[in-house]
Amino acid sequence: MTEQKLITQNKDTTANSTNDDTDSSESSSSVENSSSSESSSTQSTTSSTALTESQAKQILRNWAKSRGNGDDDFGGTSLDDLNASEGDNGSWSFVNDDGLAWGVSSTGKIHAPGDPIQ
Repeated sequence: MTEQKLITQNKDTTANSTNDDTDSSESSSSVENSSSSESSSTQSTTSSTALTESQAKQILRNWAKSRGNGDDDFGGTSLDDLNASEGDNGSWSFVNDDGLAWGVSSTGKIHAPGDPIQ
């Protein structure tokens, strides 16, 4: 082997490793497979973005309903009357007049009053 041949092989290997996504979708004989890989990357991008206030409220509303609570079971305050504030990391806090707070992380995880800090 010559050095030039090793350099060429290394360049080819490096190019292949950086283009794995492209190679796998190009080599796929099914259009559905390549579009599903594109949609999964879109989903991961979407899931890392911050929630809007209405999205966070809907997550909190669904959580309350799953626990058998209504929209007004937030320490005697309705969900729409809670004071909402957005955190630096895309999370939302909903606080009632008594200072009880419910948090919704950017991933949709709920932190209710009395839950241990994680």
